[in-house]
Amino acid sequence: MEFPKTGKHCSIKGCQLLDFLPFVCKHCQATFCKEHFHMISHECLKAENPEPSLVKLLNFLCSKESCKEISPIQMPCVKCKQHFCLAHRYHGCLELSEVEKTQKLKKWQIPKKQFAEAKALVDQQITDSLKKSKNTAMANKVQLMRVKGSAIGPKNVPMNERCYFFVYLPLIVKNKHIGTSKGVFVNMQWTIGKCIDSMADTLKVPNNNAATTNKLQLYHHSNGALICNEMDTPLVKLFKDSIIVDGQQVVLEYSDNVPLEISLYK
Repeated sequence: MEFPKTGKHCSIKGCQLLDFLPFVCKHCQATFCKEHFHMISHECLKAENPEPSLVKLLNFLCSKESCKEISPIQMPCVKCKQHFCLAHRYHGCLELSEVEKTQKLKKWQIPKKQFAEAKALVDQQITDSLKKSKNTAMANKVQLMRVKGSAIGPKNVPMNERCYFFVYLPLIVKNKHIGTSKGVFVNMQWTIGKCIDSMADTLKVPNNNAATTNKLQLYHHSNGALICNEMDTPLVKLFKDSIIVDGQQVVLEYSDNVPLEISLYK
């Protein structure tokens, strides 16, 4: 060895590493290598007052009662400020109680309810304006645009062959998903009978084609009059004769061809 007296050996018996830049412990005055110079590494017996960093290191014990995991890095909970290990970082502290969940749900339901009320008011104003409008063509266009926005129907009906109706369901039918009325589209090439069958299927309305009385019929919502009694009449003929218009309000009801009391359908 060229420099036999250069450097010192680590005081740890199992190490004895010759270190050219040894460390001297300020408590026990022994010499150590870079791996064992810290009080924890060589279990210093003369360190009466451990350094603050040592206390901090030993205190990072997981706050979970059954956990003994110690971490060199503090991970405090943002709510309770206690330290938890990675396995217990989701310790339920941030979960809402049933009361808090109910209060939060009510808070979010307020703007939803306000929006629904405002929309209902605006829709009613539009409806009233359409009824009073002297420009029938413009009123029909506005009504058609409103119906198209939420209309449902068979997906296999081509876009260029669709005609739209705002349909009021029979009084005895209760559908919590649809309500009392809904926009529906059908194929303008169909007959009035097939149109009624499709509407019934789309709106989940019971339809007994074999019945001789109280069959499903389509009525004008404006005056309660029956639209057409002949089920094989093509819709295009009814449009051509101006008996119906695209987007108009109709009532789907079980009846014996007598006029309806239209005030019941709202």
